[in-house]
Amino acid sequence: MTGALLFDMDGTLIDSEPMWHDEMRAFAKQHRIEWTAEDAHWTTGRPMVEWAERMRERGVTLDAATIIATVAGAVAARVRDDVPWLPGSLALLERVAAAGIPAALITNATAENARALLAAAPEGALRFAIAADDVERSKPDPEPYATAIARLGADASACIAFEDSSSGARSAVAAGARLWFLTTQLTASPVPAERTIGTFADIDADDLFAAIG
Repeated sequence: MTGALLFDMDGTLIDSEPMWHDEMRAFAKQHRIEWTAEDAHWTTGRPMVEWAERMRERGVTLDAATIIATVAGAVAARVRDDVPWLPGSLALLERVAAAGIPAALITNATAENARALLAAAPEGALRFAIAADDVERSKPDPEPYATAIARLGADASACIAFEDSSSGARSAVAAGARLWFLTTQLTASPVPAERTIGTFADIDADDLFAAIG
């Protein structure tokens, strides 16, 4: 079987969720709408159009695409300026690149956000990204992961997907991948996971590579 590694981005490889929450609050303040900590928590892992539409319901007169582009662009700029790698993430990607392990980035964020991360990652670590712009249905639908697996020419059952959100975990499992769940956002996976970890610092790269054959 041909295996591969499938990485979520926000809250998995990088600690960018606080950036998203900051930029959403700043946008909401600019447009004089209410946006609470509860709203920010609710957005984690969700398709971006959902929180954009909630902002429109609160009174933002811009279309959803413009709301998303504004907030996502601000986050991408911050990531380009200073990548908030989570513990062990960069080191693992360096090992993935050195070993030539097939790997891809799968995110509900925009292509601009994905490009910012791809540019910061070690050369050859992530072969491509599947972002919200690349699919018709974002996570929790299986399409993002299924698309990445097909493009890598891998067998889903031999792939390990790393996720930290409910929607991402459901997407990966529905696509047939094996789930390794990171507890950066939730204390436990909402669906059965093969393994639960805190961060990539908890993983031995050699054991991981052996696990995908």
